[in-house]
Amino acid sequence: MAGVIPGFFCLILKKLSQIPLPDVLIMRIMDNKPLFEAHYQLHFEAIFRFCFRFLNSRESALDITQETFMKLFERMNQHGKEIENTKAWLYKVAGNLCLNMLNSKGKHSEIESILPSNPVETTTPESILIHNENADLVRNILGQLKPESRLLILMYQDGLSYREMSEATGISINSVGKTLWRIIEKISETIKTKNHE
Repeated sequence: MAGVIPGFFCLILKKLSQIPLPDVLIMRIMDNKPLFEAHYQLHFEAIFRFCFRFLNSRESALDITQETFMKLFERMNQHGKEIENTKAWLYKVAGNLCLNMLNSKGKHSEIESILPSNPVETTTPESILIHNENADLVRNILGQLKPESRLLILMYQDGLSYREMSEATGISINSVGKTLWRIIEKISETIKTKNHE
């Protein structure tokens, strides 16, 4: 029975990272660990994946993730500078740092695609070839999007609410859905066009 509790606790932590919670509740759930440590444990993996998918570089993603949490630590130690939604704030900082890195290095074409992380269901040579062709197509299409659009798509894939995406990007809540719809439509139309060629 003792082995079930840590696994269950990990499952709860994973679910909690999807819900914006008040800091007081997070501290209670995390057994009164320091608030920064609680946020680090809850959000590190998601922020790292977000940065990695955007930059397509483990080293750069780790650097940006570490810098994001350093900024959180600094912000939490500033008197009177409370963060209303820590998850959205972390995505905003990480997204801005990713954009800054792209602008400074000119790496606009090195963006990883928004592909499901599930492996190919069947492993026939034909299914693998089709999967790889689709992956390359999506990678190319995403490489043509503006970096801000890529950030929004990645946040959507990570399950952020419209409100969290709005807080992270500065786009109004009403515009987030419309903007996402336009981006997805553009990707869909391009895929249909490419598949008919």
